[in-house]
Amino acid sequence: MRQNTSPARPMTLRPHAILIGVAVSYLLQVGGGYLAATQGIVRDPGAELGGDFSVLPILQFGTIFIGGYLSGRLAGVAGFINGIAVSVAFILIWAGLNAYNEAKLVEEFGPLVLPPMNMGGIVLGDILNLSAGAFGGWLADRWGR
Repeated sequence: MRQNTSPARPMTLRPHAILIGVAVSYLLQVGGGYLAATQGIVRDPGAELGGDFSVLPILQFGTIFIGGYLSGRLAGVAGFINGIAVSVAFILIWAGLNAYNEAKLVEEFGPLVLPPMNMGGIVLGDILNLSAGAFGGWLADRWGR
């Protein structure tokens, strides 16, 4: 019976790598969203109910994937965990910004201005965001060896 004598790789979160990954994800998200809007790719989602494809979820998946990959590469260890941390931070910041904007809308126009909450969409979006960061961090682990 042969024992594994290689040292275990630590599961360490690297705050600087996570911060850089989140910042890059947000910068790419804002820049990509602006570019998509100026090119006419993103239209008013209410204009054609169910018939308008939005590129923004794909853009968000890609930007979180890049942020997770970058975080995993910069961390040097535990890229998978650092990629997930980028996703979690992205989700928390996104939720905070959304809550702030909705609070301003309610303050100005009243509570009836908000649409009903779509919990299925929120859960699915969070799962996709987490998988994007995890996959990016995992690839950083695999390609960084």
